[in-house]
Amino acid sequence: MASSGAQSIAIDECMTLDYVGEVAQEYSVGFIGNLHVTAGLFEQSEDVVADVQRCLDEGRRFPGYVFGLGGPITQHVDMKRFEEAIAVFHQHKHGTTR
Repeated sequence: MASSGAQSIAIDECMTLDYVGEVAQEYSVGFIGNLHVTAGLFEQSEDVVADVQRCLDEGRRFPGYVFGLGGPITQHVDMKRFEEAIAVFHQHKHGTTR
């Protein structure tokens, strides 16, 4: 995908940001994605705050990384969990802590 001539690529939650970041740098393209959809499904699933932080920690090393969801939003998604993810992202962006 990176060599296709696109300016950016979207990745799913199964791909590691480190690998995609290195490929994106090699081809000078941006990339978006990787927040796990499962973090937004149920409260019993992985911690949405931890997953946001993982994305931000890994993605910040690569110019052109855009924080985003790594898959489709389905009817089973708990929107409150995604609202929490967005709030954590904005707190991080503005340098405030939780």
